[in-house]
Amino acid sequence: MKTKIAAAIALSLLAGSTFAAPTFYGEIDASVDYLPEDNKSGTPDKDVVEVSSNSSYLGVKGDEKLNDRLSAVYLAEWAFNADGEGSDWSARNRYVGLKDAKLGTVKVGAHDTPLKQLSSVVDTFNNYVNNKADITGIMTGETRLANVVVYESPALTLPTGAIKLNALLATGEDSGIAKGNGASKSAGRGLGDTWSASLVYDSPVFVAGVAYDKAVPTTFAGRGIANASAPEVTSGVAGTAFAAANTLRAIGRLNVLDNSLALKALYQTSEVEAANGNEAAAANIDDSQGWLVGAEYNIPSAKAWTIKAQYSANTTSFKDNSDDYDADQIIAGVDYAFSKQVKLYGYGGYLTLEQGNNETKQPVVGTGLEFKF
Repeated sequence: MKTKIAAAIALSLLAGSTFAAPTFYGEIDASVDYLPEDNKSGTPDKDVVEVSSNSSYLGVKGDEKLNDRLSAVYLAEWAFNADGEGSDWSARNRYVGLKDAKLGTVKVGAHDTPLKQLSSVVDTFNNYVNNKADITGIMTGETRLANVVVYESPALTLPTGAIKLNALLATGEDSGIAKGNGASKSAGRGLGDTWSASLVYDSPVFVAGVAYDKAVPTTFAGRGIANASAPEVTSGVAGTAFAAANTLRAIGRLNVLDNSLALKALYQTSEVEAANGNEAAAANIDDSQGWLVGAEYNIPSAKAWTIKAQYSANTTSFKDNSDDYDADQIIAGVDYAFSKQVKLYGYGGYLTLEQGNNETKQPVVGTGLEFKF
């Protein structure tokens, strides 16, 4: 009898409780890319066609209201390969936290750095060609970190726009830097030995932001979309290295012509920070400087069509007076949006890697389909 009464009370409590249902979402993005090999002397050139998975993922998130001001928030995302290659279910952003309407949000888990988040405002070809045609391919700073605490301030409203501050503190949990399964680890054991912060001004006409990474692991002297099996500019020549970095990034976006035209720019500079786990080649890197200019034009008379173009470049210099390593990438394309969820796109681009007399060239032509749900 007592058992039946207890069960009845438990059921009545559950029936009277209201829980916000989680939101299931994701994106599937796949493209077909022509990446011919331009090999150095003695190795035959080749025609190569690849199918690429471009940041395809699944996620679940939720927001549970606790009182008039406070909510509990959570999110978990997993990347997968739409082309069927590689290992699925690597970690993307994932966290649990509390959100106060007046004080802001605190999250604990794994998260993109605030500096990385700035690139989404200006990187027109973000995630194209398996994340190699965007700035991730040639610049530092595009890092997701494990073992972090994130603070996101509420927006400070101004007459013309709003200002927002984001900050991230990370701990290496007494280990060196390391590339993880979707999220990298920092060095050290104290919370805040590695940190990242950004300040962003956002208005309908103009967006501007500045961010700084302290001891955040990243890749120096990236290769972009290079696809040659025997390139002239190899990782050994240019000193590619995974290492902790101090990076300063500034971005700007100007929306004109009734928001049909967006003009974009980015500049950043990085230096190696001494840390346990830095690859040996990092000791010879002096600094890395990158910049980007781009534009998107949404045709007013045909809103489904968007024309876009972008030029990005990065120069890595070395302490031993070796020639600078230069990566230059130009890409243009057109999008056709069937709806807010489904987009068909096409693009063509050209990458040049140079160091001294060595030069590797890589064209790309591709088309893809993106479905958000």
